[in-house]
Amino acid sequence: MDRAFLSLDTVHTLLHRRFSAKKFDSKYHLPKELLETILEAGRLAPSSYNTQPWEFLVLRGARKNQLLPHVYYNDQMIHDASALVVVGYMHSSAINAGYLSGFCKPEYRDRVVNGVASLFKDRLQGDGVLIDAYLKEQCYIAVGQMCLSAALLGVDTCIIGGFDPVGVGKVLRAHCNPPKIACLIAMGKSAMQITRKARKSKESAIKWL
Repeated sequence: MDRAFLSLDTVHTLLHRRFSAKKFDSKYHLPKELLETILEAGRLAPSSYNTQPWEFLVLRGARKNQLLPHVYYNDQMIHDASALVVVGYMHSSAINAGYLSGFCKPEYRDRVVNGVASLFKDRLQGDGVLIDAYLKEQCYIAVGQMCLSAALLGVDTCIIGGFDPVGVGKVLRAHCNPPKIACLIAMGKSAMQITRKARKSKESAIKWL
């Protein structure tokens, strides 16, 4: 077996170190190089058919705070966070041959294009709700990879689902043509103690067959 990049103890520490920070240190500034590395972890995440349907919009400072009226009870947390990443998923019509040809190797391009078309038409029955759910679940793979990478770099995060997508979309539309929104990720330095994970037992979660 190849030698592991990290020791088992290091991996276990990392897994327990990542938690949802509900309070951030408003004086902390997340260095751009760390933020870029975290975003790169999302960009390199796996996705079904390698569709990569995500778009990451990075907001800091005053632009980040424009979203505060639309994030319900998460306003103070987002205000104090050093950065906010809006995780969006593309409109299904944009995932077409032209888009996929931009990064698929020629020998795989036709297979991928046909596979995605079949997925949308046959498996997901052309249902816009099902297609959106599929695209959103791909984004959460990238979200998990970003948050774990952030923990490895000593950056705290909180994945946020409590927001008004219409209101957030209107704010973003003033600056760009926004994708549909899957979630938000607040990033920075936690201003609270790391909480002990409350998880069900290994016996309940894992079955060896």
